[in-house]
Amino acid sequence: MLIIYGFGAWSLIATIYCYFRFKRRKQLFDDRFATTISKTATLISTMVLSIHLTVLLPIELSTIFILNILLGISAGWVFGSLVKYHSVLAGFYNGLIGSSMGVMIGEVLKNPQICSIPISNQEQILLNIYQLCGFATFLLTLVLSLVLYSLRV
Repeated sequence: MLIIYGFGAWSLIATIYCYFRFKRRKQLFDDRFATTISKTATLISTMVLSIHLTVLLPIELSTIFILNILLGISAGWVFGSLVKYHSVLAGFYNGLIGSSMGVMIGEVLKNPQICSIPISNQEQILLNIYQLCGFATFLLTLVLSLVLYSLRV
């Protein structure tokens, strides 16, 4: 599980780094581009962070769902308020959707019997958790890199 902690820390650091890069260059983009940034960065970052939190925290489903919803709302508000608060609603909505998807993916990873997936071997469940958390972290890094690259063009 130490690898998943590393993936989660990498995802959190990448999200925070991306936010501060946007905040430093917020004069370079208009309201339309800010809405696109808010949608993209919020959706992918809340989904990946919610997957990691759901897999790592051994608490009840309703509690983890509320915790991740609060994470999604706050990330959406922070990314959405970069320019003139026009994109706060888009960030808020995409934060809720991303965190909900992340919780559902994380719960299915921990217990595949929820969706009637016939995996009963604990080693294979753990391997699936490692693979999907690693792929999600790679996808977050790729998407945030492309969004940061769009500031240069």
